[in-house]
Amino acid sequence: MGNYAKDLSKRFKHVGKGQSRGYCVICGEYGKLVLDHVPPQGSITVTKTEQHLITEVSGMNLERKIKGIRSPNGSKFRTICQTCNGERIGSGDDEVKRVHRAISDQVVAYYAGHSIYPWASVRFDVSKYLRAMTGHILSATSSIECQKEQVSSTYFDPLKSYVMNDDRRVFDTHDFYYWFYPYERHLSAKLVGFFNDGLTSKLSLLSFHPIAFMITEKDKSTYPAQASKLEETSKNLTLNISVSNVKYAPFPFIELEGNQFYMLTDYLCTTSKSLI
Repeated sequence: MGNYAKDLSKRFKHVGKGQSRGYCVICGEYGKLVLDHVPPQGSITVTKTEQHLITEVSGMNLERKIKGIRSPNGSKFRTICQTCNGERIGSGDDEVKRVHRAISDQVVAYYAGHSIYPWASVRFDVSKYLRAMTGHILSATSSIECQKEQVSSTYFDPLKSYVMNDDRRVFDTHDFYYWFYPYERHLSAKLVGFFNDGLTSKLSLLSFHPIAFMITEKDKSTYPAQASKLEETSKNLTLNISVSNVKYAPFPFIELEGNQFYMLTDYLCTTSKSLI
């Protein structure tokens, strides 16, 4: 039994099985918790998936066969209330779905030879898109966070206020980046510290085909060369869909070079993949 448990993902301890009530990780209210799909439904083809902690499918664990959490309909987190899920995040999910589907169609057209230009672009509502993606990043965490009242955080408080109230002061404290993400495996990281040649930055991430989306501290970010920045006034989401610099697409979970390293709490960083 002991050896069997070693081959199970630690994510099993963080799904909140049997825990239907707690503190919402976005608004902080105590009450019934509901499931949030990350990535959001409609933005990808929802299939049977297997979920692990990112640390379980990287580094020294690459050769281990760790059994993940399986779901018949996508990767889910029971960490937020119905209001945050249905109204605050859900109000922007249709925009996330539309953007990702539009970019995906252009990616398919380019690699099928129907377009000679390695660029994809879509006009969008930046506020709806950013608030929804930010909300899903905040929700993709451990049920342990729901067992105690939320504490104040200079990093997370502006993000929560943006999701709940469309508080634009978040652009004074955070930057938003995106780039082409050509992989099927989904990545979500609520918080990672990345050190790059003397610069340490906090970042949060949600990557699923065809877009990687990252939040960082204002003016303290390290990011792939192909990344673009989203502004409060952005009208279009445009990205280079060539394979140039593709090895950096899974940033920050990349092969480290020189004076680089990253720090994380394992249960805050999750990955999932389709089993079909």
